[in-house]
Amino acid sequence: MGDDFPRTGGRFRRLIDLRTERDGAVVGWLEDDFHHFGVTLEHDGECVTDIRAASPRVPFSTCPLAGEHLKGMIGKPLSARSTDVGAMIEMRDQCTHMFDLAGLAMAQASVRRRHRRYEAIVEDREIVAWEAGMRRLLGPGTARLFRDGEEVLMWEVDRRDITGPKGWAGQSMIKGFRTHTEAMEVDEAEAATVLRRAVMVASGRTLDPDTVRTAAERGQSGVCFTFQEKRRAEAHNMRGAARNYEDDSAGMLSHIGERP
Repeated sequence: MGDDFPRTGGRFRRLIDLRTERDGAVVGWLEDDFHHFGVTLEHDGECVTDIRAASPRVPFSTCPLAGEHLKGMIGKPLSARSTDVGAMIEMRDQCTHMFDLAGLAMAQASVRRRHRRYEAIVEDREIVAWEAGMRRLLGPGTARLFRDGEEVLMWEVDRRDITGPKGWAGQSMIKGFRTHTEAMEVDEAEAATVLRRAVMVASGRTLDPDTVRTAAERGQSGVCFTFQEKRRAEAHNMRGAARNYEDDSAGMLSHIGERP
């Protein structure tokens, strides 16, 4: 397992673990090559009563500060559809990954599920074109999602489109994706949302994250808390934070059993 970039011939791996504690609180942990976050969501059976976050490993120094913005969920009703978190709090003011994890924890609390575990595996893809802001277009590859150990979704992808299998072929992962998944059954939509995010984050394996000093130097638009214009120049790169879990998941989610 090497640490050189671009990483080729391997795969990106993302794990998400969601557990409901005895008191009803849901604890979620997420880890991949570039991120390690946790959330604890407390509720009264109907509404969120508290939410806390932890950031054991982050790409930029400002990322942990975004956890406080999840507090906007407090007092909002639980929903079984994880993406409904977007109606509760403004996504661009959040850390994307804590935001996603909070939505998954909320959905778990809503349906009273005891445990759920996702593993997304995205094969490395080559850069085939560049766009403004260091955005890369990647060639063909395969992405798979396992839920509680069982494969529930497989996509063939090329650039920003899903090219297979039948039923998904021709669907953009950008334009119209949310409209498409909102019409799906809740669990099916949740799986698709989790895999889409993994495909997008997997592109990070094509560039060495330590070549920039701040988020501003990345040239990315303000899609999240750290990359907002007002703070990206102050968001310092956490050099050496990246890992490589292409071979297996050993060592991932080491904080399971702890509450943020």
